[in-house]
Amino acid sequence: MAETLSPQELSQLSPLEWVMPRSFISQILCFPSTNPRIYEVLRDGLAGTLADVPYLASRVVAMAHPKGSVALSSPCDSLGDLFRIRDLTTTVDYSDLKAGGFEPSLFDGLDLFSADLNPANTSPSPVFRAVLSLAKGGCLLSVSLNHSTADITAFGSLLRIWASHCRTGSSEDAQFSQVWLDRTAIVNSSRHAPADAPLLLHKEDSSPSSQPSKPVEIETTFFRYSAESLKSLKAEVSKHLPDGTWVSTSDILTALLWGSAIFAESSDDDNDTASDVCSMRIAVNCRSRYNPPLPKNYLGAAFGVSLVTAKKVDLMDIGRSSGETYSISAIANAAAAVRQSVNIIDEGKMNTIVHHLSAQEDVTGLKLCEQPASVSIVSWADEGVYELDWGNELGHCEAVRLPTFKTKRYPVVFPRLPNGDLEVLVSFDQELLNRWRAVYSVSPWKA
Repeated sequence: MAETLSPQELSQLSPLEWVMPRSFISQILCFPSTNPRIYEVLRDGLAGTLADVPYLASRVVAMAHPKGSVALSSPCDSLGDLFRIRDLTTTVDYSDLKAGGFEPSLFDGLDLFSADLNPANTSPSPVFRAVLSLAKGGCLLSVSLNHSTADITAFGSLLRIWASHCRTGSSEDAQFSQVWLDRTAIVNSSRHAPADAPLLLHKEDSSPSSQPSKPVEIETTFFRYSAESLKSLKAEVSKHLPDGTWVSTSDILTALLWGSAIFAESSDDDNDTASDVCSMRIAVNCRSRYNPPLPKNYLGAAFGVSLVTAKKVDLMDIGRSSGETYSISAIANAAAAVRQSVNIIDEGKMNTIVHHLSAQEDVTGLKLCEQPASVSIVSWADEGVYELDWGNELGHCEAVRLPTFKTKRYPVVFPRLPNGDLEVLVSFDQELLNRWRAVYSVSPWKA
């Protein structure tokens, strides 16, 4: 693989990126630093990052063919476009945010993200934006990366490059290589795959969704799960699995979250039968599933979305688990279903997706996953944010957050905390969230 890529290669988004959400991956990184050089260090570090990844200054533009596809423009944004500073020292007290557990509601109304992230997601759309907000006693770094260019793993890798520049003045410490930018493995490896089997793709229904009969008040909060408790639960669950079946703690946490969501949304008088099944979408990082593997820090989008099905009675048993009352067999069944669906994603299926997309005249509305499912669980657990050292001026981030969501959002597992515990963001209406919260308060797995 060539170490130096041409501008044409750098500007070519893969067909996988054509069907990414037209939105931004965004996070607020909270730092307890007030060093006067923070802005200068971050700006110079971003300048170095931009030299490594020039298309951060590009725009995502719509292509004529196939309809619905996108590409990168030539770099056109300045460093001043990419990174701005705001002084909130008279209105935001960092110690108040910390005392409140960095709850999402504490960030509402602060306008921490760049004003030119167009909510209509029209073309051309920025690739990257960051805003440093200075607070009394700390600072907030709000970063947004266009989802049409990357996934959450790539977002974490980009932060790693930036932090390395801030700390050392180069990306050498992050072991950055231009192969992280090379999309040709995905673009070219599918050319011999059959085009007639669009596995793990579906057409999104364009009909308008029905509006709720009355407004609901959405609440966004975090639940925290203990790494040690999940590890102990895995040992118990493994005793209930068939020989040769393995599940990860991530599979088990996904099962717990799925059960909690189903339980919260089900009324007490639901009569579930053994034949009732539920479906869920789960994103699977496929970097390691290529031969040879894609770089671990590949900066494009490289994931498939698999459909998981499980019995509703198992999920309800999981959702109502509390104290010493829980069904290991139900957790084992759901976790095994998750693992089975994760293992479905391989290079052949990803190549088939890419080749099918490449052969279309119109990719509008095509989405990853074999069929739609209302529930989806997303994991950012392995993004690797808390271990990043941004240098003497900034140090380590102590919280990763987002403001309150305005709509329902199924569980998002946030980056793993330094002690291994996992924070999970959930955005439900208050009635549903209170059902979840009541069980969580006596959960054997909460941190």
